[in-house]
Amino acid sequence: METGSKWDMANNPHTSPETLDQLSGDPDWMIRSAVAKNANTSKETLKKLAKDKEWTVRNNVAINPYTPVDTLDELSDDADSLVRSNLARNMSTRIETVVKLADDCVFGVRKSATESGRI
Repeated sequence: METGSKWDMANNPHTSPETLDQLSGDPDWMIRSAVAKNANTSKETLKKLAKDKEWTVRNNVAINPYTPVDTLDELSDDADSLVRSNLARNMSTRIETVVKLADDCVFGVRKSATESGRI
């Protein structure tokens, strides 16, 4: 499969969850990142991608409103502050997690949590 067609499938909101799951194992982080932000990606696949080595993939899991709440909770401990910052803006993130992020050691994360309008 060509990279261009994989990119198109990963970004297409009508791509089946099964195909997105297959694409989530692609060696190209850009393909995995696109799968992570796709609204049709299954909860199981999002849970797997939340552990990806690339921060951009985890970041797209953090902003996806369909990511399971327990996975969002786990991302609140992510090593990358941008992942945590964007997690604070996700309206699906539990309020308890947003409160936790409001006490983060990184100013940008705290700012995102407080500016989310939820606390």
